[in-house]
Amino acid sequence: MIGWIRVIVRGDSMSPTFGDGRRLLARRLRRDPRRHEVIVFRVADERLPHRIKRVVAVAGDPLPGWLVPALPEVSHVPAGQVVVAGDNPRSQDSRQLGLVDRRDILATVRAAPPPLARDDAR
Repeated sequence: MIGWIRVIVRGDSMSPTFGDGRRLLARRLRRDPRRHEVIVFRVADERLPHRIKRVVAVAGDPLPGWLVPALPEVSHVPAGQVVVAGDNPRSQDSRQLGLVDRRDILATVRAAPPPLARDDAR
């Protein structure tokens, strides 16, 4: 059975696409992620153990130029890994988080329910 998870965006790393507090639906991932998909993945951080970022390069792709200084020994994305970045240029990305292992990817964002109307929020 394919599962869905609800995710609440914390912070502004995915703005303007998804702002702080935005509720999202994410589908558990049973395949390799694709370029441009927004994913939910695990990180080793007790304060915020999951992150939401956009996949910018997948296994076999050349390493993006902005990431080369952080990983000078790598020319292409290794098998089973992806490069991620937030939609906000000031957010963390693979320069700080490193390459994301496929095993740490939980889901891909599939639906963004519309924000609550002011009358619905009561």
